[in-house]
Amino acid sequence: MRKLILILAVLAIAVPTFAAFDNISISPRVRGMGDAGVAIADDAFAPYYNPAGLASITGGMIGSSSVKPYGTSFMDVTYFGGVAQIGDLGGIGFGYRQFVSEYQDIELMSEDTYTMSWGKTLYTDIHTSINFGISANMYRLEFAETVGGQDPGNDTTVGIDAGLTVGLHNRTRLGVMVKNLNNPVIGIDNQDLRQSINAGIGYSPYIGVWTVFEMEHTIDGELQYHGGLEFEVLSGLVLRAGTMTNPNKMTAGFGYNAAGVGVNYG
Repeated sequence: MRKLILILAVLAIAVPTFAAFDNISISPRVRGMGDAGVAIADDAFAPYYNPAGLASITGGMIGSSSVKPYGTSFMDVTYFGGVAQIGDLGGIGFGYRQFVSEYQDIELMSEDTYTMSWGKTLYTDIHTSINFGISANMYRLEFAETVGGQDPGNDTTVGIDAGLTVGLHNRTRLGVMVKNLNNPVIGIDNQDLRQSINAGIGYSPYIGVWTVFEMEHTIDGELQYHGGLEFEVLSGLVLRAGTMTNPNKMTAGFGYNAAGVGVNYG
C-alpha cells in the first residue's frame, strides 16, 4: 500500500504539467523531427497528426508504436492505426491510442482514444492540391480503485479534429489542424481536454530530403515551436534530427524501409 501511494506521488512530481489525454507524440518519424508532423502527415499516423493527409495517401498501410513518455518506467503509450484510399470518396483511417500508468502489474490509470478519420481532396491542378480532413475521437478515462477501496469510476467524451493541407509544386506542403475544436470535457470536474492549433510547413529541396517547421498554440496560451530534418542517406535508410521548445529538447531518429515494411525509431 505504501508503495502504491509512493508511485502516485512520484507521478505528480515527475510530470508536473500532466493532464488527461496530454499531447504525447506517438509517431517515431515525427518524434525524430522535433514533433513537427502536421504538414507531412502521410502515413498510418495521419489520423493523429492531420486527417487531411489521408487524401494524398495511395493504397493502404498500417502502423504501430510504443513510447515511454517523460522518461519514466511506469508509463506506456501504445498506438495502432491504419489508412486506406476509397477511390473518389477520399481516404479513411482509424487509430487506437492507449496511455497506461501502472506499478508492479497494478494498472493505476488508463486513457483510451478511439479515432475514425476521413480526408478528401477539395481542389487539384498541375501545381497545387488542397485537402481537407476530419477526425472523431472517443476518449475514455478510467482509474483503478484507491488505496481505501474507493472506485473513482470512468468517463467518456468525444472530440472533433479538423485539418487542411496544401501542396505546392510537389516540393512544399502546408498543414493546419485544430485539435478538439468542440471543446470536450471529461470527469465529474469537467476537465477541459487539450485544445490546440498546429500550423506548419514542409519543404523538400531534393528527393529524399524534408525540412519541417511547425508552431503549436493551445487555447490557454502555451506556444511551442518545432523543427526538423529528414534525409535519405542510403536507399531505404533515412536519418532524422529536430528540436522543439517548451520544453526545450533535441530529438533524433532513423528509419529503414524495404519491401513495403518499415522500422522507425525516434
